[in-house]
Amino acid sequence: MPQPDLRRPVHDASTASRVFSGEAVVISPAENTVRMLNTVGSRIWELADGQHSVDDIVEQLVAGYDVARDEARAGVEQFVSELAQKGLLSFDK
Repeated sequence: MPQPDLRRPVHDASTASRVFSGEAVVISPAENTVRMLNTVGSRIWELADGQHSVDDIVEQLVAGYDVARDEARAGVEQFVSELAQKGLLSFDK
């Protein structure tokens, strides 16, 4: 069984975002970029509020989508890591 991932992703203060019809638009003024996230990425973005841990987000995806827990975990960990590398997320913990 994998170690619990209790890191709590949170949006970087320099980003702005809106969710339209289940899809997030994330604006990074520092980089002058706009990113559009698909439905699953948008759900992860919504849950990245500093209150939900990575494990909490995985459980939400397993409950809301037809996805195995291991697959959801791998996807969430990769996605939040990529967003953190791009400066869009950080971790409260």
